[in-house]
Amino acid sequence: MKRSPSNGRLAWLALAGLTFLPDNAAHAAEFYQTVTPGATSDIRAAELPPEPGFYAIGGLWGNRRDRLNDAHGDPKFPDTDEQLLQGQLGGLYVYPGELLGGRMASSLIFAYGKHDMTITDTLPVDLSSKHTGFFDAYSDLFFWSKSWYEGPSPAADGQPRPTADFVPPMPVGFTLGLGLGVTIPIGSYDNTAVGNPGFNNWVISPNVAFTYRTKPIFLDATEFSGRLFYNHNFEREDATGGFTYRDGDYLSADFAVTERYNRFQFGLAGNISWQIEDDTGSLAVAATDGQRHRSIRLGPVLAVDFPEQRTTVSIKYLTDVYSRNAYDGDYLQLSFIRKIW
Repeated sequence: MKRSPSNGRLAWLALAGLTFLPDNAAHAAEFYQTVTPGATSDIRAAELPPEPGFYAIGGLWGNRRDRLNDAHGDPKFPDTDEQLLQGQLGGLYVYPGELLGGRMASSLIFAYGKHDMTITDTLPVDLSSKHTGFFDAYSDLFFWSKSWYEGPSPAADGQPRPTADFVPPMPVGFTLGLGLGVTIPIGSYDNTAVGNPGFNNWVISPNVAFTYRTKPIFLDATEFSGRLFYNHNFEREDATGGFTYRDGDYLSADFAVTERYNRFQFGLAGNISWQIEDDTGSLAVAATDGQRHRSIRLGPVLAVDFPEQRTTVSIKYLTDVYSRNAYDGDYLQLSFIRKIW
């Protein structure tokens, strides 16, 4: 719903005072930094597919959140409600050859979907909206991965190749990944509205990842994996209310502890989003450390490999177990990666 500039300014001041805007950090972390192999950054977070070439990546993301918590974890309003459904599609290119003993890749993923949000109807300003359109895009400008496997790489000459009835064992050992990501502000944005799909600012995200896979302990292998991003927000020159604004920098991490059995991988996944800087640029009272966004989500993850089709499909469900100055809800993601050529 469109509002006049005066109402837009009033709404922005109300939002800033309620520390709603820092939650943009959570949106960026969860929706746009999910494009490592399998379209997730939890399992196999540091690894690249064994073969060079172009891979299609994407999936579906949905969440339902009905609570906006304050700094103590208590609900701010009785009528908060948010629903989001988003489709993601993009590509991952794994370069041939090696650099400094590791392998390189780049990715780009786009998102389109529907976002319905009601922060509250109890204030005299319109803090609800419905949007359908493009969300901001995310790219791994580069991602470098080096493995220290026990034995040869799965892609080495002479190693067994997958067939319809044979899935080669996953390699045992440690992998380190280093990357540089960027969130590209192409999403729909209206500075008189709340809950925009786009946030109208660039985010640069250097990151580090690791994956460690053991020899069989319980089943075929146990894997510990994670990826940590440092996210720097650039200024938003036309924030809601017409102000120049910058969200504080934040850390985000995806992680998983999983078991491997044949073509299946399953276990516990999680996400942490932690704002480490105050927001700047508003006419409202500046945020203090007690108003920064913090959230922890946990839930099951399942991935199924179809190596004869060069495809992996995964699904994970997360729920908020800790939420401060942030929304509280449930999240479902279905993702895939498939080699095209």
